[in-house]
Amino acid sequence: MSKDILYLASSSESRKKLLEDIDINFKVVTHNADERAVNLKDDFNSYVLDIAKEKMKHVDLPNGSEGQIIFVLTADTLVYTKDSGTILGKPSDIQDAKRMLRLLRQEKVKLVTGCCLEKKIFKNNIWQNKHKNHFITVSFVDFYIDEQELDLFFKKFPQALKAAGACMIEDYGQRFCKSIEGSYSNIIGLPLFEIVQALKQMNFKF
Repeated sequence: MSKDILYLASSSESRKKLLEDIDINFKVVTHNADERAVNLKDDFNSYVLDIAKEKMKHVDLPNGSEGQIIFVLTADTLVYTKDSGTILGKPSDIQDAKRMLRLLRQEKVKLVTGCCLEKKIFKNNIWQNKHKNHFITVSFVDFYIDEQELDLFFKKFPQALKAAGACMIEDYGQRFCKSIEGSYSNIIGLPLFEIVQALKQMNFKF
């Protein structure tokens, strides 16, 4: 039996590696969503999920044939400081990244990933939704880097500049991860257990 393909609308290397690690057959596609078009809400979880939904609206899908079925995943991850309520996205530069890590030194952070998983069928020359599952996964991280170690951290681990809150707990970042609550893979970029369960419900062939 041939495997299904999960179309991942993300350029994140961490997300790609996570899917590779659990042997999910996937292809990377692009999207042209403008995340700034999503209005900030009082409910942070809903805000993150709305960004993932906006990405889904603007995914560049391949041409299909009548009756063809595909599976598409979009995701967005943001960090929210637990006490001061500061939203931390991807840093604009190394100074911004240091600012974020100084905040993380002071307080535990909430990390939310919004996922949009949709099963689509090509019908009447367009992709139509057959089944969808939109959800959020929440984890908490206590991440502590001493001031004198910041420069070395980015020298050894430059990919942290592309992570929400400049917080990466894998590889070299493990030495600064004091504690986590919740899904480990969610903190890295995708809540794998939840995604696998959702794919099973959609009869995805692994």
